[in-house]
Amino acid sequence: MSKWRNLRGVCGAVGCVLLAACASGPQARGPQALPAQAAMKVDGREFLPREQVRRWQEELDAMGLRDTGSPAHERYVDQLHERLLAAGVRDLRFESLPLARWSARYWALQAADGERIAVAGYVPYSGRTGAQGREAGLVYLPPGAAPDQRVAGKIVLFDLPRATLTGDFFHRLALRAYDPAGSLPPGAPYARPYQVLEVLTALQEKLQAAGAVGAIAIIDAPAQTAEGLYAPYDRELRAVPALYVDRDAGRRLKALAAKGAALRLTLDAQVEQVRTRNLIGVIPGATDEWIVINSHTDGTNGIEDNGPNAIVDMAGYLSRLPRSSLPRGVMIMLSSGHFAGGAGVQDFLARHQGDALASRIAAVVTIEHLGAKEWLPDATGKLAPTGKFEPVGVFMPPIPALVDAAEAMVRQADAGPAFIMPPLNPKGDGGPNNAVWPGEGQYFWGRGRIPTINYISGPNYLLNYGVTTADKVDYARMQRETVAATQLLLDLSRVPFGQLRPEPAAAR
Repeated sequence: MSKWRNLRGVCGAVGCVLLAACASGPQARGPQALPAQAAMKVDGREFLPREQVRRWQEELDAMGLRDTGSPAHERYVDQLHERLLAAGVRDLRFESLPLARWSARYWALQAADGERIAVAGYVPYSGRTGAQGREAGLVYLPPGAAPDQRVAGKIVLFDLPRATLTGDFFHRLALRAYDPAGSLPPGAPYARPYQVLEVLTALQEKLQAAGAVGAIAIIDAPAQTAEGLYAPYDRELRAVPALYVDRDAGRRLKALAAKGAALRLTLDAQVEQVRTRNLIGVIPGATDEWIVINSHTDGTNGIEDNGPNAIVDMAGYLSRLPRSSLPRGVMIMLSSGHFAGGAGVQDFLARHQGDALASRIAAVVTIEHLGAKEWLPDATGKLAPTGKFEPVGVFMPPIPALVDAAEAMVRQADAGPAFIMPPLNPKGDGGPNNAVWPGEGQYFWGRGRIPTINYISGPNYLLNYGVTTADKVDYARMQRETVAATQLLLDLSRVPFGQLRPEPAAAR
């Protein structure tokens, strides 16, 4: 048994009960070194037991919403720091960055006669009313209608459109595909509520320009599915406070709008200056070049994002390899600010632009939302398991060495359905509203032109806080993904720099 053996002192502080069990016994004197051949072929027996991975998932669920820079988020960053130390990563540091943190304290809807209307949540960064709220006439904006002078001084009610994507989206664009079970054929529905958020962002801008004083977006779903949507999250502070309601509340509000009723909308929020932190760890290799493994630490629920927990597991393997067996060092970059317009990665790129660190990074591997089982709305609109896995998109620039490595990873992990995808918006600038692809890794490529593989799934409930996820993760699959990501990282460490970083014109 050569699991980690130096964890007894740390695990009690971070809830690692099963790790402590693995560390007990007369041989518990430190992590057992791995032989050099373990860098060529990863040994899946040298990773955490599935029971521990599940426990960590449950802990993430218990944390609830970890919006960027919040106390819950920063406590998780500290916890990850302790776990990486326990995993054998000795070179760890924080990189702190300033953040104007928007957070909501109270939100509500009330008709003029005192009737309370159920609210599914708030639209982050959308505006503030103060504790007293804002009262105005309610007007319904039909689908396709453009805001005009009729909405000035009004609270505007509108329907979020339904998502309509199908499997054709992946099959048409994929560089390669892995779906041996045929679980996502071209015509199969692939509709997720967050796919329409660009429509909401554009409408917010138009409502603000037209002089609306409030907004209510109707999610066509029951309360159980609609509640807790945390999006959009581009960190753009807007002036029109906005709330979400479910379909039943939406019907009631449409009836009030038809009568020309007034409504009080309250979104008591604050903007405070805080500091948040990226967590950087280094596992030295034989050269001064780097392979980076990345995920983000802020999140809505336990799936968004459980990548850092997998990275701790990977670090426990990589830190035990002989330094000479790593042609490149491994940099662990656990970024903040995914839910604040990518603030963490953008700060990292700007901070290191002049110190040559970024130029020595051969590639970045970003892993997000591992082990996700597919849960979709049933006939009543409530989420239910389909018995399938959530489709995976593996995004990257079309650099052959990256494409080959990504395909090898999904096959090793048996992670179907998985699709190796090029940038969806290759001319994007990598900003939160002009992303090259969905996912935290897009900032490295879109902003820094650092070759990046972004492994990501997008469950229906991905952006909803208050959702339990421990029951929605397949831990055998998550373990396969973790082992395969470790193999991917080691394989990329042996690919010549020029094959990973071709001339910019060829890469684009």
